Amino acid sequence: MKVLMVSAGYKPSWIYGGPTISVSALSETLQDNNVDVTVLTTNANGKHDFAYTNGQLKIVEGVQVFYYRRLIGDPISFSPAHTWGLIKRVKQYDLVHIHGWWNWVAIMALFICKLYQVPHVLSPRGALSEYTFRTKHTMRKKNWLHKLLFKGMLNRTLLHVTSEEEARKFKNAVPKAKIITIPNIVSIPEKWNKTDAKRDTLQLIFLGRLDQVKNLELLIECLKEVAFSYTLTIAGEGDPDYAAQLQNLIGDYHQIRFIGPVYDSAKFEILAKADLLVLLSHTENFGNVVIESLSQGTAVLLSKHVGASDFVLDHDLGWVIEPDKRVCINTLERINKERERLIDIRLRAPQIIQAEYNPFIMASRYINECYSLVNKKFITHNETSPIE
Repeated sequence: MKVLMVSAGYKPSWIYGGPTISVSALSETLQDNNVDVTVLTTNANGKHDFAYTNGQLKIVEGVQVFYYRRLIGDPISFSPAHTWGLIKRVKQYDLVHIHGWWNWVAIMALFICKLYQVPHVLSPRGALSEYTFRTKHTMRKKNWLHKLLFKGMLNRTLLHVTSEEEARKFKNAVPKAKIITIPNIVSIPEKWNKTDAKRDTLQLIFLGRLDQVKNLELLIECLKEVAFSYTLTIAGEGDPDYAAQLQNLIGDYHQIRFIGPVYDSAKFEILAKADLLVLLSHTENFGNVVIESLSQGTAVLLSKHVGASDFVLDHDLGWVIEPDKRVCINTLERINKERERLIDIRLRAPQIIQAEYNPFIMASRYINECYSLVNKKFITHNETSPIE
């Protein structure tokens, strides 16, 4: 079985956060499960693209990855070379899995797959949520393009989403599309040892891309009014202007600190040392960091717009709230008083994550429940596929 992954960015473009991690984890896990995976991407790396030659092949964690240069950077990712590379290769594969939307790479890939009648799946990665259509500066353009050009095409495409929250949002944008819900594959190391020693200061962490969609300003404003001792560590990189706005908002509150991006084992170590991960995003199609945090026994506080919130509620692994200032303050105060619940989650969460997010089981779900819907070659054993 040969699968072609198409994405505007791929490892090591960590600046894009969750999408980079999700696409690479899926590619690597499928490769480990006897699926021949190739990735076609660009040299995208924020404002500083990788200096790869056009069409350069690299083997990344056992996966073949072709990188093509962009003529226009984010968010358009205009790359005629990538398009031509896809046209030359597309009919060699049993299925094309396209990731993202609202960029040249993804849009042209969908056109090409339909033109050449190659089985395909699209994972929009949150790009069709209501929040996306309200984004400042691009709202009018995206709404018109969607209504006049893309809506009909997307309604005839199998859309893969990673949470029920994402599925609910997408149904408004593409009411006639077939939607399959399978969570992201998350690469999880062994659990770091956490101390059970009691401490007076509640240690909070935010880990992710610095972007307005993350709603970090709400958390900072709330922490200015709580009545308990805390620290907040902000780990990540992103929009420099937004980071500067946050720094100005923090002012003299020395309990809040930026540490820049952390990766690999350092990421899991810092998650393990915290008492609570906080993610109050305006929208989040899944939230890999939620699963990563819980894998280390660290509870989570989420807005109801984070895709993984349903999972957290179902397993009682944290708190899910309306992203409202007074609600957030009251919840933080309650968490500080109920430290025993943090200890309970610390004990239960790692085992739950290991059971629910086993990568080999997840790979089987992608093959049998998603890919088999567009190409019967991917049916490896008799299973029915739940379609929304």
